[in-house]
Amino acid sequence: MLKAWSAVAVAATLGGCALFPAAESGPAVPAPASAAVAAPAPGVNHVKENSEVSALLAYYQQLLELPADELRREYLGTSQAFARERSELSRLRLALLMSVPGTAWRDDARLLALLEGSASNKSPPDSPRRQFVVLLHKLAAEHQREQKRADELQQKLDSMLAIERDLRGKRTLAPVPGSGVQRK
Repeated sequence: MLKAWSAVAVAATLGGCALFPAAESGPAVPAPASAAVAAPAPGVNHVKENSEVSALLAYYQQLLELPADELRREYLGTSQAFARERSELSRLRLALLMSVPGTAWRDDARLLALLEGSASNKSPPDSPRRQFVVLLHKLAAEHQREQKRADELQQKLDSMLAIERDLRGKRTLAPVPGSGVQRK
């Protein structure tokens, strides 16, 4: 899972470079004043969102390096901050904390609900923040499926072990043919 997050960080960092407009060699032509008021310059929000996503990825890397007690304090503080101020940034920080493997508060169902309530889901499809939320959602859903599968396999294994114990118990208590004595 750590390798997957590292790959995400590298991909997001490199992918963000493609959103910056290339420098033009010709003279700049001013846009009409009505166009500037009617629609924001393309890529302006993407640049801001790219920096937010990069900062969130760096935050996740820091979380992975924290000792368990500091990580717990960070989770509690971030949960309280999100309860007070339901901003998109605090939602995503909490989602990242809920994604840290091996923590007691890891709950994929709650994480998926948190991500489904994200305002970034209403952003345009090319929005870096929306793409980040979609990625987190897919990773959490996949983890949930893997956990469910592991639980099912564990139940099957437990059932097989119970059958084996039952068979061993019956074998040791069965009488030896022709002697009238039970085996132990």
